[in-house]
Order: sequence, then C-alpha cells, then structure tokens
Amino acid sequence: MYWKELTTGIYPWDMHDEGIETILDNLQQHAGNNAAYMLAIMHHEKRPLHDNYYHHNPVRKRYLAEDSRSYFTIHPEAYKHSRIKPLPSDREFLKGVDWLDIFTKALRKRGMSPGAEISHTPLDSVRGAGEFADCIQRDIYGNPPAHGYFSNQQLCWSSPDARAYMCAIATDLVTHYDIDMIQTCSFLTNQGQLALHPFLGVTLGGCFCQNCEQEARKAGLDWELIRKTVRRYADVMKRATLEANEEWLLLQRGNSSAVMFLLEHPELYQWLKFRSDAITRYFKELSEAIHAANAKVDFRFNTCWPEAEFIGQNLTQIGKYVDSIRIMDYAEQTGDEERVLNKGKWLANVRRQVGEDKVIIDSIAPRAKATPDLIKKGIRVVALGGADGLAYGFYDGATMERLNAIREGMEDCEIRLRNRD
Repeated sequence: MYWKELTTGIYPWDMHDEGIETILDNLQQHAGNNAAYMLAIMHHEKRPLHDNYYHHNPVRKRYLAEDSRSYFTIHPEAYKHSRIKPLPSDREFLKGVDWLDIFTKALRKRGMSPGAEISHTPLDSVRGAGEFADCIQRDIYGNPPAHGYFSNQQLCWSSPDARAYMCAIATDLVTHYDIDMIQTCSFLTNQGQLALHPFLGVTLGGCFCQNCEQEARKAGLDWELIRKTVRRYADVMKRATLEANEEWLLLQRGNSSAVMFLLEHPELYQWLKFRSDAITRYFKELSEAIHAANAKVDFRFNTCWPEAEFIGQNLTQIGKYVDSIRIMDYAEQTGDEERVLNKGKWLANVRRQVGEDKVIIDSIAPRAKATPDLIKKGIRVVALGGADGLAYGFYDGATMERLNAIREGMEDCEIRLRNRD
C-alpha cells in the first residue's frame, strides 16, 4: 500500500526551543515523516494541548500561545484589498523572525515536503470584539456564539471582509513561500448546543448578523420567518419563558425526529441550506485566490467536526474546490479502543462525499492517553479504510516511543510513502 505522505504540525516555539534540525531528525528517524507543516497563524492555546508538560522540550515545561498571531513576514501588498490585516507576534523570542522561511528551507534541504496552516482563528478576540465586530457571527439573540475560550473570533463567512482577509493571508503565503500545501481549519458556523437536543440545539448557534440577512434576502429567503422559527426553538432550548419551558417538557416526553421538524418547518431546512451555501462560497473564493497565485499548491481543508451538517459543511460541494481533505480524528488520545476501532466511519462518510479520486489524509493522535498499541490500531483502521496518507497531532505532545509506534504501525500494514514528484 502506498501513501502520499506522513505529516505533522510544527509550531514556531518548538523550532526556537528544540531547533528545526533536531525536530526533523526526530520526525524522520523515529516516525518516518516525508512531510510537515508549520502553523503560520496560530490561535491562543496551551501547548502541549492534552499533556501537562512537554516530553522533549529542553527550554520550557509548557507554552501559552498568543491570540491569533502570525509567524511569517507579512507582505503589505497582499492585503491592499483586505480591511483586516494579520498581527505579528509580540513575544520577544519569536518576533522579528520569519519562522516559515526557516522551516521551508530546512525541509527542502532534506527532500521533505513543507506546508503551512492557517489555524482556527485568524482574527484575535480583541479586534473581533471591537474594530471588526461586524465580521463576527451573531446568534439569534445578537451575541457572539460561545465556543470555549474563543470569544468574538468566529468569523462570519457571509462577510465579504472575512473572506477577503482569508484570501489575502493565503495569497501571501503561497506567493512568498516555497510550500507544497496550504491548510485551513477555519471554524465554520457555530453548531449551537446539540447536547440539549440532537437537532433543535442547532438553533442556539448559526449566524444572524447583517451580512447573513443581506445575503439571505438576496437569495429570496423569508428571513423574518426563519428568524421567528429559530428564535422560538432557541427559547425552548433555553427554557426562556414559561411557555417555552412547557414546550421543552413536551419535547422530552416525545421522540420526534429531525426529519419531522424539517417537514413542519421548511424554513429550518432553508436556513441550514443557506448556511452551507455560504460556507461553500467561502471555499470557492479561497480556492480561486490560492490557485490564481500558485496553481501547483495543494489546498487542503482540515475537517475537524464529524457532525458536519450542523456547522454548514457540505463536502459534496466543498470537495469541488479543495485538492485534499484532512480528517482531524484524534480518537487515540482518549485511550478508548472502541473509538479507535470506529475511526473508519468518519473516513467512510468523507469518502462517500468526495469520491474515490480525492486525496484524504486521515489522522491519529500520539498524545495524552494514546498508547503504542492504540496508535498501531488506528493506523490499521485508516489504512484499511482507504486513506491516502496520515497526519498526526502533534509532534510537541508525542513521546519518542509513540513516534516509533507510528513507523512500526505503518511497517506492520506494509505502507510505503510515495516519492515526491
């Protein structure tokens, strides 16, 4: 069996602390990587994410990343049509260094394939709450939807300014850096709170900003009816009034399916379809910008959520505009063998949507509760499921034992990596 690549993500602070040559030695000698990508823009997050402390960082125990900063040279001409500009790092040990240039050159010297990622939140929360508040998603109550500690950062993809910003970043990267792949894992549409109800919980998410209203009316949708129906069920989910609470209790006593609600309220389907159309338009514009600047680069979408229908993601349409798909399935880190053995379901869903010819890079997680045995089982599942390559998340949280397990798992499955063209 031949795979296109074995890749992982590298952070600029990894490079500062361990040195890029040491990192690449470990990737090649232990795991067997032929590719890696650097986080060109990274959201605020504790690293390593699911371990208390680093396993092999000689400088620090952990790192708290800045909020949505860039680790490459920002070329102003790339943003002349973008109202939003990226922010560089403020950290003394990171700022003023073109980490992506160092990264790509080091990989090229070894014959490895370099890539770059634009992570979940290219816009910081301070500017999202202030100067660019009109570009942020708003729920039915007019509030930025909650998503953990990411506040005022979920860009609305009906916003021309949000799309122009992403296109500018991507164009900057593929124009000025010798990368083979550019990857985005943008937050799409907020899914709401599905724990409250497996379908109607979606009404607590979504976006009802002025950009969405304008686009919906342009598409001929009855925006007032959509708002009224979504608000009704959002109030029920929140048990906001005595009447809403009674309807909530009635829902709990019944078992109506999602299809039943869509039959009762066609406007709910129109709303969900409108959101997915907006997301698809975003990918189309981003793809066109990337390939106009660099026709050879692999535009990759990192799909992070298996319940894609609740976030506006329709891969049957998005797949037309991306060159490859990465599935962010990190079941190994849970330590749950059953979840690892079920990885093939998500892969099969994506394959059904994008077809046999689309490159799918599945993933594993050599961190947290992952064991060598679970890593090997995860590799076998995605290999037999028809993946075209493997990504692991991430080097910074992996022990050398777990990196070795990746190489051994691929050898056990008789997987070989194709030579780069």
